[in-house]
Amino acid sequence: MRRVSEEIEKFEILAEWVIRKLRPLELIPAERREEVIKRWVLYSLGLDKLAQDIYLYLEKCRGVTTTEIAKEFNISPNTARKYLDDLHTLGLVDYIGREYRLEYDRLSKAIELALIPRIKDTLERIARIAKLAEREIDYSTLIEVKPPREGVTVKYYAPMRITKKIIDEWHKLGKKVRIQGAGPLVFDEDIDPEVASEVIEKIEAAGPLTISARLYAVLASRIKANAPIKVV
Repeated sequence: MRRVSEEIEKFEILAEWVIRKLRPLELIPAERREEVIKRWVLYSLGLDKLAQDIYLYLEKCRGVTTTEIAKEFNISPNTARKYLDDLHTLGLVDYIGREYRLEYDRLSKAIELALIPRIKDTLERIARIAKLAEREIDYSTLIEVKPPREGVTVKYYAPMRITKKIIDEWHKLGKKVRIQGAGPLVFDEDIDPEVASEVIEKIEAAGPLTISARLYAVLASRIKANAPIKVV
């Protein structure tokens, strides 16, 4: 039983929904109807009451930092960042620098334009990984660059190596980069952690990740890994 439990802990829940029954709208007081519906939607997306409170608070603000959220809800900055990251993962919230704001002005639009495509992309990546187990496939390294706002997203489906030259070039161009992929990902040991910290916003690695201790120290909070991380 213990071994099964240990195996389960190696996996991360990508999405989990519990759709509860919504009362007939005519039974909900008109002055509370909008909030009740939004909370129902957010709960259905797997967000607890505090996450819902933070989302509704963000609706009233043009932009907030983790420190401001922590102060408003009497929680630690790390807890605030965790909740904001959860909202960001769902495509409801985006950030520029230290400031978080709603990705879209309407909740329905965020689900249609951000969350649904992300789920579709995740399932497609899972399918590609499944093919690796079904037969040997010689995937050529694919780097797909899309420029969302100020940053770029680098996607890879085969072994990917991030060199100092790549990081320095992104830094020179003023890029903020998110790295997503399914294959093994390796960061060269000579990469400057300070430069990498300014460049890399997020790393989502479905395959094994190899990274230096110096680099991991500054990027750990930005790494979402579904496979072993080797710190060298």
